[in-house]
Amino acid sequence: MNFSTEYTDKLHKITLNFPDEREREYRDNYFIRSFKTVRIGFIILSFIYGFFGYLDSIMAEDYFNLFIVIRVVVVAVLLFVVFLSYTKNFKHYWQSLIFFAYLLGAIGIIIMLILIPEASVYSSGLMLVFLAGAVLIKLRFLSFSIASWIVIILYIIASSFASNVHYKTIISNSFFFIGATLIGMLAAYANEIFNRQNFNLYLQIAKKNAEIEDVNKNLEEKVHKRTRLLNSRNKELKEEIKSRILIQKELVLAKEKAEESDKLKSAFLANMSHEIRTPMNGIVGFANLLREAEDEAELEEFIEIIIKNGEHLLNLINDIIDLSKIEAGILVIENSWFELNRLTKEIYDMFSVEENVVNKNLKLSYKNGLADDESMVYADRVRLKQIIINLVNNACKYTDEGTIYFYYTLINSTLKFHIIDTGIGIKEEQQESIFDRFMQASTSRTSGRESTGLGLAITKNYLNLMGGSIVVSSKLNVGSEFIFELPIDNKYNPN
Repeated sequence: MNFSTEYTDKLHKITLNFPDEREREYRDNYFIRSFKTVRIGFIILSFIYGFFGYLDSIMAEDYFNLFIVIRVVVVAVLLFVVFLSYTKNFKHYWQSLIFFAYLLGAIGIIIMLILIPEASVYSSGLMLVFLAGAVLIKLRFLSFSIASWIVIILYIIASSFASNVHYKTIISNSFFFIGATLIGMLAAYANEIFNRQNFNLYLQIAKKNAEIEDVNKNLEEKVHKRTRLLNSRNKELKEEIKSRILIQKELVLAKEKAEESDKLKSAFLANMSHEIRTPMNGIVGFANLLREAEDEAELEEFIEIIIKNGEHLLNLINDIIDLSKIEAGILVIENSWFELNRLTKEIYDMFSVEENVVNKNLKLSYKNGLADDESMVYADRVRLKQIIINLVNNACKYTDEGTIYFYYTLINSTLKFHIIDTGIGIKEEQQESIFDRFMQASTSRTSGRESTGLGLAITKNYLNLMGGSIVVSSKLNVGSEFIFELPIDNKYNPN
């Protein structure tokens, strides 16, 4: 920043602006120091302008309704400026806004003066208060001067054409307004000069402080230079040792990950080979038997088996695709506002007619933790629905009799969802592994039940991507409870 002598005190004679980049900084600083005072000033002016409406009923009975309209409009504009002072962009146009608001209020008083010239003392008093208020609302010297002289000129022109205003009254009021304006200009001029000098002094002090700080830094650098040179080599040696230890650890971890990845790939190929072959054998076998069906009932039975195996194969492929997307890092979480209660109703309606529920005569129920009109949340609806479906579907598969119950609570923007069943349960030592890829609790547990071992792994990965977590509590032959937590936004604002 340039603070050379030729720019130190030379302000523009009319606008009082700084001749360099200090002008922008001054305006920013002036706004920060003034915007709260502007609010208070406009509130006070609004009160005074509105309160004088009571005097209208005494002094201007013939024009009372018109005067009230003028005051309502002006007060509304003044209060609107107060409202705008809370917006982010107020800083960019605040001087122009208060200039026009100030001018509008003064024009309203001019109209009153012309309509009731005989009550000039009453209206002139309000004009004097309004002129004084220009200082309170932080209108700068140039803007105040332009607005005030515009008002005086408008008054002289308008009153000259008004037949009910005597020329002596025009001269008297004009002298009064001009005197008040000159006093106000002098006060505004002195105030702005004082503020700018203080600001310029502040910048000079800041510059000196910066120079002193630079000198101190240079001294410190010289003092510590030799120390840094002596210590640099030791630091390099330590960093090199640390780097070698870190590389060694990374190599060990990479080796372990490679071995684990190799095992997982082998397990994946073996598992998927078996899982894909099973429904495919059913589809091909019963497709060949279609030709040998003895009657319509047997044909329908074969077709039903083919469709069921096809659906199982499709679900398996979809699970593999979803897991592949997660592994590749291309799965995108797409949040949106939706009704959580509508989602739970959809899931309940879906499973209330599901084959496992109907054939086993299971009792399916649910409970919402929020009222319908308060259940708007912001999350990925598709992924959340798939998570709940996976968990409820598992409960239906592994429950032979009894109940399945799911419900949720929402506390401090954390969704806590419970899925409880009276199914076959999971051994305690197997409860952690069921969320791993391609892992099932046991072969006996899944016997006769279609399952790829991918559903819970996908569920856990979805929750991890969305910032959530999942746990299970289960007792063998008693039942299981899956609980997942998910940070969620429920501060819905329709505007």
